[in-house]
Amino acid sequence: MGRGLSRFAIWACLALLPWTPSPARAQADGPWTSWRIGALVRALAVQGDSIWIGTANGMLNFHIPTEQHRVYTTKDGLLSNVILGITVGPKGDVWIGTYGGGLTRFDGKSRWTTYTPYGVGMTGNYRASYARYKPGDGLGDLWVYQTMFRPDGTLWAATWKGASRYNGKTFTTYTTADGLADKWVYSMAIDRDGRFWFGTEGGVTRYDGKTWKSWTHADGLGADAPTTDSRSSGAYQTPSPHHEQTKKTIADYNPNYVLSAAIDAGQVKWFGTWGGGLARFDGKTWKNYTTRDGLAGNVVGAIAIDPRGVLWIGTDAGVSRFDGARFTNFTTADGLFHDAVYAVAIDKTGAKWFGTYGGVSRYTGD
Repeated sequence: MGRGLSRFAIWACLALLPWTPSPARAQADGPWTSWRIGALVRALAVQGDSIWIGTANGMLNFHIPTEQHRVYTTKDGLLSNVILGITVGPKGDVWIGTYGGGLTRFDGKSRWTTYTPYGVGMTGNYRASYARYKPGDGLGDLWVYQTMFRPDGTLWAATWKGASRYNGKTFTTYTTADGLADKWVYSMAIDRDGRFWFGTEGGVTRYDGKTWKSWTHADGLGADAPTTDSRSSGAYQTPSPHHEQTKKTIADYNPNYVLSAAIDAGQVKWFGTWGGGLARFDGKTWKNYTTRDGLAGNVVGAIAIDPRGVLWIGTDAGVSRFDGARFTNFTTADGLFHDAVYAVAIDKTGAKWFGTYGGVSRYTGD
């Protein structure tokens, strides 16, 4: 069996298919509207009246009021069509984390800039061999799962070889030698005090700019192994080997494997785990929620918090809305395009968007 998130990343297989993603309305029923994209949707980012949609076959800019769209692929400037994360920067540029194609900045018009590790460069997408090289820029790895900006404009990127910091000129990458729980970083969040919280495959790590501290399942992260009550859609289970290391493997359950992270207004930290459910950490005590508590699924791939403090949680078995006391779940029976949910975003009207296996759904209800 290959790496865990590689199993989570069906896009590694779907990227080989020849289709071009194109949104087509699949249904509109009450508060739900869904669009069939034709590729797995792993990333969403709202920018004004538009939403950026990262798929296994390129990136779309979807204008919400008119439903007009444009597709961007390696033909335009990406080095990989498999999009893992999208962030709108403070200057309006779009920063794109890819599977095997490094980190790309797009000005929204015509200028594309791609950042790669030292000694690695590619002229095609990630499936091309490394036959042609360039000096590189110092990025931690070609596999970039998330990016985020500090208030001072510094960019951080979660990669498969650590967390990379970019000051606009150079990259500095932090690994287990510095204090990360594991070099495989999938998610990040920053608290009110400017401290980073990294979700890795080996636990959660906090970095305050000077010191590092990590927590694992032994400390309370993630629930104990679930029984047969999981209602997974099964779409998260496709195996795909890691790009260079196959020694580490993962089963259906690993509470130290942190896929998603978010921090609420009260500075409570929330983490989504692989099979260990949703973890809550107030700085002292861990509390975990699974399907036994009402969570839709125990693999939590995405978390977004709305202005009222309500959590919207994407899982392998649907969407959960959590107000701190009660879970309300949504599946295909309610209007969700697919029960495997990989991304969540909230637009300026308060509508919730969900990136799923094969499509996108918008929910305008409470």
